[in-house]
Amino acid sequence: MRHCFRSLLFLAAIFNLRADWSVVRWTSLGVLEGGATAWEAEASTEARSVRLQGISFASGRCALRVIDSPPNNRRPLQAALAATRAVGGSNGGYFHEDFTPLGLVVREGETLHSFERSKLLSGVLIVRKSRMELLRSQKFRESPDIREALQAGPWLVEKGAAVAGLNDQRFARRTVVANDGKGHWAIIATSAATLAHAARILCLKGIAGPWTIANALNLDGGSSTALRAEANEQVLIDIRSFGPVRNYLAIVPRDR
Repeated sequence: MRHCFRSLLFLAAIFNLRADWSVVRWTSLGVLEGGATAWEAEASTEARSVRLQGISFASGRCALRVIDSPPNNRRPLQAALAATRAVGGSNGGYFHEDFTPLGLVVREGETLHSFERSKLLSGVLIVRKSRMELLRSQKFRESPDIREALQAGPWLVEKGAAVAGLNDQRFARRTVVANDGKGHWAIIATSAATLAHAARILCLKGIAGPWTIANALNLDGGSSTALRAEANEQVLIDIRSFGPVRNYLAIVPRDR
């Protein structure tokens, strides 16, 4: 029995080794206004491959803004970004079947939906006048200097490590907001992947460019996943959701 147990441990170790992800391709698609970069990458193991597309930027030059898209004034991502004069953006947070937002939503200093306590909503994106941050929901405190905020989850990467206990069975498209804690940020969309796979991939060096992701928060994904980047009237990324969503995240140069 002891020999059998050791054999199982050995086989598990071999499986985990083979299941290691690596970046097999990373391509810049172009530079956007505000110095943001649109890119495409591929990560793979021996058994599976996941495609990623993203927009990376420096928080000193660009900021994230929440765009509301209520049922009575619904807009597709392309129109919403154009109205905000954004260089790119993605879908945002979760919502109920009647399109009521799920969790905290703040736009231009106005709270559109209040903070909620939920296992799913484990993190908050916060945009203040001088900085942006990703916080665990239990550390969130209301403050008058919050200009934009979006509550979502689950938390995927924290302090450079994949969060333990994430689902490793359900495959779906994912949308993520991530940073390195040093002023570099990205919004990323993936092809079908589990949450556990996405977390491990996001920890890979160079997956978002020349910097390494330290924190990553999952946004509403699946059929809601959308990502768009445009430069000089040329569309560099155009991932469309399969249906309407309640809000978006836009990347806007700070001089706008």
